[in-house]
Parts: sequence; C-alpha cells; structure tokens
Amino acid sequence: MQNGNEATRSSNYKWVVLSNTTIAILMASIDTSIVIISLPYILQSILHHLPGGNAPFTSTAYAIASANSFIYVIWSLMGYMLITATLLIFFGRVADLKGRVKIYNAGFAIFTAGSLLAGFSGIIIPNGLMTEGLQLVMFRFVQAVGAAMLWSNSAALLTDAFPPNQRGLALGTNMVSGVGGSMLGLVLGGVITSIASWRYIFFINVPIGIFATIWAYTRLHELSKPARKESLDIPGAVLFSASIAMLLLGSTFYTLGAMPAGTSPGNNVFYNTFHPFLTYSLICFIMFAVLLALFIVNEVKWARYPLMKFSLFRSRMFSSGVLSAMLLSLGRGGMMFLLVFFLEGVKGLSAFNAGLAMIPMSLGFLAAGPLSGIISDRIGYRGLTTAGITLSAAILLILSVLPETMPAAELSGVLALAGIGGGMFASPNIASIMNSVDAKDRGVGAATNSTMLNVASMMAMTIAFVFIGTTVNVSSFIKLFVGTLSNLPASTVNSAAYQALWKPFMDAFHHVFLIFGVIVMIGIIPSVLRPKVQKGPLIIEAEGDVDVPVPEAPQPLPAETASDAETSTHT
Repeated sequence: MQNGNEATRSSNYKWVVLSNTTIAILMASIDTSIVIISLPYILQSILHHLPGGNAPFTSTAYAIASANSFIYVIWSLMGYMLITATLLIFFGRVADLKGRVKIYNAGFAIFTAGSLLAGFSGIIIPNGLMTEGLQLVMFRFVQAVGAAMLWSNSAALLTDAFPPNQRGLALGTNMVSGVGGSMLGLVLGGVITSIASWRYIFFINVPIGIFATIWAYTRLHELSKPARKESLDIPGAVLFSASIAMLLLGSTFYTLGAMPAGTSPGNNVFYNTFHPFLTYSLICFIMFAVLLALFIVNEVKWARYPLMKFSLFRSRMFSSGVLSAMLLSLGRGGMMFLLVFFLEGVKGLSAFNAGLAMIPMSLGFLAAGPLSGIISDRIGYRGLTTAGITLSAAILLILSVLPETMPAAELSGVLALAGIGGGMFASPNIASIMNSVDAKDRGVGAATNSTMLNVASMMAMTIAFVFIGTTVNVSSFIKLFVGTLSNLPASTVNSAAYQALWKPFMDAFHHVFLIFGVIVMIGIIPSVLRPKVQKGPLIIEAEGDVDVPVPEAPQPLPAETASDAETSTHT
C-alpha cells in the first residue's frame, strides 16, 4: 500500500501508529534520564563490587576503585547516548531500503531484552567473571541498539500515516513523549530507587515492552515503498560511528587525566594514576577529526548511495529546522544532569525529592508541546519555534547565575518556564522538518534529525563532564555523591563547611550554563530564517508526494509567495 492513500489515513490505523510509537519513544527516552536520577545508587553498587571499593576512603585502592566506578557510570549513561546517536542514521537508511516496520518491530524486541539484561547486571553473570559495572555498560549498549531502531523510524511512520494537516499534532505528540519521557524518567527514577532497587528502573520496561512488541508485530504494516535496488553505505556507517566514539572516548580520557583544581601532582593519587590519559585523549581527538573528515568525503564523493543525504540540507526548511534543534539540544542536553547533581548534592535531597523537584519542567513541556503542535498546523512554524528557543536561552542564562540558596518555589518557576520553552519549540520544529522531506527519504530524514539531536545532547553531557571532572576532586565528589542517598538536614546543607565542598562544582555549574545559554541564543538565528508557511491546514510537501485532505468539493490551494512556495518544498 503506497504512502498517500487517503483511505488508509482516514481509518483508525493512524491512531494505532501514533499510540505505538508514542509508547516506544516514551520508553527509549525515559531510559536516558532515569539512570541520571539513580546515579548515586548505581555508583554505590558498582563501587562496592570492585576490588578496593570497600577500602578506607584515604587509601590508594579506594581512589582507583572510585575512579573506575565513575568510568562505568559515565559509560552506562553516555554509552547509551553514543550507540543511539551513531546508529540512528544507519537504521534510518536501512529502513528506507528494507522497510520501516520491520526495523521498528525488531527495535522493540531488542530494547525490551536489553532492559531485562541490564536489570540483571552482576546477577546472571557473576561479578567475579565480569564486573557489575562492565555488564551494565554492555547491556545498556543492547538497549541503545533497540532505541536507535525505534527512534529512527517513529517520525517516518507517523508522517506516512497522517495527512499533512494533522502531522503537527501527531509529530508533536510523539516529540512530547520523547522529551517528556526524559523528564518523567527523573521522577520515576527517584520513586523506584527509593522504594525498591535501581535494577527496577530497567525491569519496569519489560512488561510494557513485551505488550508493545506484540502489538507492533500484529498491527503495523508498510505504507512506504522500500528502495530495494539501492545499497547500504557500510563505509559511511563505520566512519561516522567511529568518529563519534573517538569524541566521547577522548572526552572521558581528558576528564580523568586533567588534574582537579586545588591539588598538586605530588599528593594527588588521581593525578599520578590517570595523568597519562591526557595523551590518550589527544590521540582520540585527532582520530575524531580525521574520521569525521573521511566520513564527509565519503558521503560527498565516494558513496553511490550515501548514508547521510546532504542534499536534504538544500531545503531551507529542513536545514533551518535541524540546525536550530541541534543548537537547542546542545544547550539543553546537559541541563538535567547538572540539575540532578545540584539537587542531590548541593541541596542534599534524596533521589525521590530531587525527582519531584523536576516535575514543574515536565509539566511545562507536556502542557506546551501538544498545544504548539496544534497551533502550528494552523499558523505555521516560525513564530512558535523562535519564541520557544528564545525562552529556552533566557532560562539557561538565568541558571548561569543560580544561587545555591534559591528558594524551592522560585526554582520551580524557572524549571516550569524551561519546560514550556522546550515544548513550544519541539512540536512545530519536527513537523516543519518532516513536511519538507520526500516520502522516500523520510526514514533517513527523520534519522538525520534525531542523530543531530543525540550527538548534540551527548556533546552537552561531555562538556558538563569535562567541567566537573577538571574542577572537582573526583574522590571528594564521589564521597559526597554516594553519601547523598537521603535528605540531609537543613543545618548541614546550609553550613559553611558543606557549601564550601560544593563551591568548585557551583563554579563549573555556572560556567557551563553560560556557555549553553550563548549556544542556544545562536540557535535563534536559523529558527528566524526558516521559510514562512501560509496559514491554513494545507501544507504543500515535497515534489512527488503532495498530500491533500479529501474535501467534499474541490478547494483551491492557498496563495503563497513564489519564494515561500519554493522553499517550503524539497529542492
């Protein structure tokens, strides 16, 4: 059945697609953030299962064990993002060639299996044979493969199933489930780890995943026509994945190798143990630049059917949407991570209460996201996306001067506005991107956008890690963080001695958010420069895939200026 069949679109099938993909994206995004709020619990478990993890705090054995546990925690979080980011465009291209539903269905099954295995880290395989931390990282990789298969196809499946005048609502709802899920994960992580074990943040996916996998296999079917005669760009996939991996690995080595502020090489066991990693980080950064350059040359010159279609960026609507979204993601990607450390460390909150403190941001996003998608179907994209990204930039700049003593009510207001800004931007932006792409390229188009977002988020997390790792003594940081598993009394939190321990972190916190705020301010420019879309429910799509609602009587196309008509279609 070909895309564009209005009889199919008018049936209940489109709502089946929306429901199933919303569950998929919700699960995949929750598992990015649910780990963040549970980091103290995971770190404590991994540390205690490592040799030296139960030694005295002042011993060299404990210093090495705590640093190694920190590496495992970083890679359980960042590795998930790395695998997702590097495989998104690969699976998007495979879906265009082999069929979107097949890849999507397989992704659900793999993600569910990975969740089950991650929860059993250190149990199925004894810790003595393979450390609990290494198992968690490995099984998180399995989860990430499934998440990439889901992310790369959900937007394309929705675009196939919904007519143009409803895509803003459908894609907006799906996008809300993604970003809202990452925020909801903070609350769920706090609740689950407080009443059960950190393992249940993964187990909770299993029954939902089994149900949704069976549902997808029985109800979803292809609406697009796979380009089976084309081949897959394997060299491009390898070069892209390797380049991003080198970037993350280099950042990890740099964080470990840089000497924490206020210490000297002579008395700092971390410096003596990990300083050689600075050389390794330089090698990784050089390899990142070389591999990325080779990837670009391969895509432009060598590949017959390139993995990443740079021709998509000829459309001003596509390029402005992807670029502005990438800059916003680069600015907001490390926000939740830093706020969790602020709430659980500086404020001394438990995981449960830290999760509750993040609820206003979730509510703000969930309120603004669907509404902006509905409005953008009527008035276009530019105004809403620009307003959303501007508000987001303002909030990041406010966080760059956030005082440690800010009252909870004021902090809640700031976080609510942060959620509203993200929701205003996300829905109309993804709709503008997907409506600018040919039907045959929707898989790679959606995957390109998701790849840019995930790479930007990963880079934001990397920036945050580097600032923290190079300004806060790792041993002291882990002592504080692992110890913050319940609410500390106000007398302790407000004491000069306790706040002094966190001063290096707060300095890094303010510097990082200042950088993030400036980056997002730059993102306002491409958002403003996107083409204007005429009011009305009809949106002219790419040549060869013009979809219109089925009217009772013939209706004329709305008037558009020549320039706007040209830029709203795929070049």
